[in-house]
Amino acid sequence: MLAAFADLGYDGTSLRSLCRHLGVNHNLIYERFRSKEGAWTAAIDHAFQRVDARLFQPPVDSSELVDAIRTLMRRWVDATIEQPALARIIHQESARPGPRFDYLRDTYIAPVQEQARVALTLGQQRGVFREGAIAAAYFFLNTWGVGGIAASQELARSIGPRDQDPRDTAYLAIDVVLDGLLARVLQPAPPEPTRRRSSSSQRDLQPPSLCATAPRADTRQWPARRAPPARPGPGQR
Repeated sequence: MLAAFADLGYDGTSLRSLCRHLGVNHNLIYERFRSKEGAWTAAIDHAFQRVDARLFQPPVDSSELVDAIRTLMRRWVDATIEQPALARIIHQESARPGPRFDYLRDTYIAPVQEQARVALTLGQQRGVFREGAIAAAYFFLNTWGVGGIAASQELARSIGPRDQDPRDTAYLAIDVVLDGLLARVLQPAPPEPTRRRSSSSQRDLQPPSLCATAPRADTRQWPARRAPPARPGPGQR
């Protein structure tokens, strides 16, 4: 019945179409649940009972925060792969908030998210996880991102290698999310290496010295120049 609501959507489903989709007599569902809303609630309760059994049994060891978060996320993947219709219904109802999404959030989603929020907050206090609203980021990345891979297995196979198990792809996405949540210590960039100039270039770049020696005077002695001979007067020619 959960898959029927996921395939048809709540608004597109009637008791008659639901029975036709399930291949059962129309009176069977009406006599047991009395209404479409009652059938939807019963399907959700049954599905989340299986999810809760997956998520919390056995209890998660909270001494190692990163491993605790990874364990919760992997259990969510395993539960979603078993019944992908539940994740599809969560996606459908969250797109149109109303009484049904309120029921999902208050009854089932909030307790699981609170457990993750406590672990993430504790990790921030210990310096394990980065600062910021990581609880909200974790919720969307885990529910729509990681859960989307587990819920859309054929799509995951068509995007990646055909022989790639969607579970392995989802587990890889978990590691990517956790790597993004971890605190990072930024190391200062190493100084740029200084380039050694050649001696000739260093001489070219040096400013002229203020104490430079003036050019030395030429002290060499040259022979005295002879005077030109006297020209004869008019009467001496």
